[in-house]
Amino acid sequence: MKKYVTLLSLLAVSVLSGNLWAKQLGLPGELVALGDDNATVLLLEPSDKVNKGDWVAVYKIVDGMELEIARGEAADFVDGTIIAKIDPESLEVGLKTIVLPRAPIHECDELASIPGDAFSLVSEGVEKENLDVAAAIKACKAALEEFPYESRFHAQLGRVLELDGKPASAVLEYEQALELNPFYPVALHSLASIRYYGPEELRNYEVARERFQLASELGHKDSMQIYGSMCRDGQGGDRDFNSAAKWFQVAAENGYAYAQNALGECYEFGWGVESDIGKALLWYRSSTELDFTVGMYNLGRVFDNGIGVVRNDEVAFKWYGKAAARGNANALYSLGLFYKRGRGTEPHFENAFESLTLAAQQGHSGAMREIASIYYNGEGVKKDYDLAAIWYEKAANIGDAISQYTLGTMLEKGQGFERNRNRAIRWYRHAAQQGHNSSQKRLLALKSDW
Repeated sequence: MKKYVTLLSLLAVSVLSGNLWAKQLGLPGELVALGDDNATVLLLEPSDKVNKGDWVAVYKIVDGMELEIARGEAADFVDGTIIAKIDPESLEVGLKTIVLPRAPIHECDELASIPGDAFSLVSEGVEKENLDVAAAIKACKAALEEFPYESRFHAQLGRVLELDGKPASAVLEYEQALELNPFYPVALHSLASIRYYGPEELRNYEVARERFQLASELGHKDSMQIYGSMCRDGQGGDRDFNSAAKWFQVAAENGYAYAQNALGECYEFGWGVESDIGKALLWYRSSTELDFTVGMYNLGRVFDNGIGVVRNDEVAFKWYGKAAARGNANALYSLGLFYKRGRGTEPHFENAFESLTLAAQQGHSGAMREIASIYYNGEGVKKDYDLAAIWYEKAANIGDAISQYTLGTMLEKGQGFERNRNRAIRWYRHAAQQGHNSSQKRLLALKSDW
């Protein structure tokens, strides 16, 4: 279980060591030697209660607080001396330790063990579709009555409560698991996921980002690409393209399609890495081989615009079609334009209108604007200012500056609306504040500011 120096800064915000139960149930000791991948612990009190697999927690005083900074497993025990399997990085001889008993396999493990849990005592976890939620909840609660200090039972109960539609109760169990074991990757990831994806009242991006980071540093692969996305997008903290690219790289190399596409975007746009379109294309293509839709769209886009490749409408049309068939809104919009303009295929108005409509139904403002333009200009349909106004207003309401400007002109001319100079000015202002040059000029002509 590898740890990094950065863990200290994450854990220093609160006492996560579970000192109360540790003093009651643990055996005190201290580090007396460090090896390449282990540490030697001398128990301060004689005991014959240590078993292989028991936890060995290491503590350090940080800013006046006693914090758990590392955790490993007892690998051997001889005459009051324990050889602990633990990464010695950031440790030093003389630090305080506590040996904590680990509960044996319980019915809770058999019914609710989490797949990929490094601390599970069951070789394979129980997949969601195979869980008997009611039986698992009952078994895990029974396990905690007998072993209230066992972090894995709290994590397993949290998981089944989450599947039972009780995310707040799950959060409390995951937090208990982490109070007992701050370096528990599955619990960190599960708690972060609720704080990121869960009900709005439970969301906390700062907590999610912190937990995803720690889980990533502990090697939990599912956390890496989410943490990378939060760094890239500035969620829960500042934008950090360097960290985003780093974690996308690790996840991409482990076969995560989302991360492969995201790493391709980093290489295309120079986010945290030196721009390299060749590597961008490699990762885009690799993600498509894992059937990742956005990677298909990105390949369509690079051939559409000739980014690092010779522009090729037929190839772009093919990739847009693949992504559109899977419902990607950007690809549907682009495919609609290709059908409308006869790029990479014969012009086909019905296909164009269908693709644009499907994109618009997903909230794509460009597709809404394009449909409005079709009605405004009478392209393949009867000219209809009323329908044009409806579609322009849909796009304008979600921030499309061109549609906002066009609404202003229609309000001034009385197209689809009664003439209304004040409403026109309001839409011009919305567009002008986004830097739309024609709206700014129109406001100047109307002697109005923005």
